[in-house]
Amino acid sequence: MYLLLDIGNTREKAAIFNSGTISALPQLTAEALKDLPLVAVYFASVANDQRLHALKLKLEIDHLPWRQIGSQAQAFGVTNCYAEPHLLGVDRWLALLGANQRFTNQSVMIVDAGTALTIDWLDQHGMHLGGWIMPGLRLQQQSVVQQTAKVFNKEMLDARITPGRETAACLQNGCLAAVIGAIKQGWLLNKAEHLVLTGGDALYLKPQLSDLVISTEPLLIFQGLGRYIDH
Repeated sequence: MYLLLDIGNTREKAAIFNSGTISALPQLTAEALKDLPLVAVYFASVANDQRLHALKLKLEIDHLPWRQIGSQAQAFGVTNCYAEPHLLGVDRWLALLGANQRFTNQSVMIVDAGTALTIDWLDQHGMHLGGWIMPGLRLQQQSVVQQTAKVFNKEMLDARITPGRETAACLQNGCLAAVIGAIKQGWLLNKAEHLVLTGGDALYLKPQLSDLVISTEPLLIFQGLGRYIDH
């Protein structure tokens, strides 16, 4: 049994890999891990070494082998299109690996809807065709509020693809329209056999894309990370 970690700038997400099956770990605490027969930790991280060391101590698993995974030029039949492959965000790289495993020999457009919204294309031969990076739904709203004096928001996210009739609705609806518009433009630009949606806002965005056939894969990055086990 292996612990899989996606360590971001502000928080960590975790999953368990057991006999080829990946399941989300809702609580990442020492208590949640103490009775699991873990043999190693595989992780992707943008955190610094100090934070990583603190996490090992907090989880009380610093005695286990830890293997960090980074973006590569090629692995598992997937080819990175970046001239400097290590500069591709590791989350995007792992999503490519996960999509390739899930849809072998098929073209995929991957939308990762988190703090940033990323779109990447992968052809049927495993070639990464490039991608887009833009602010995610909430980051767009925060940026407008912070940079303008008279635009305000409300805490509840209640966006619709309709004209707003008060400032918060105008802001939320406009940002939603921008995100949905980018996804649809990406699909028109380079249609694939599958459109895969992952990330924290995936379930929120999916109903707004009802005219497209979408696969929601919440563990896509962990599926990519799991491919490195025993390799």
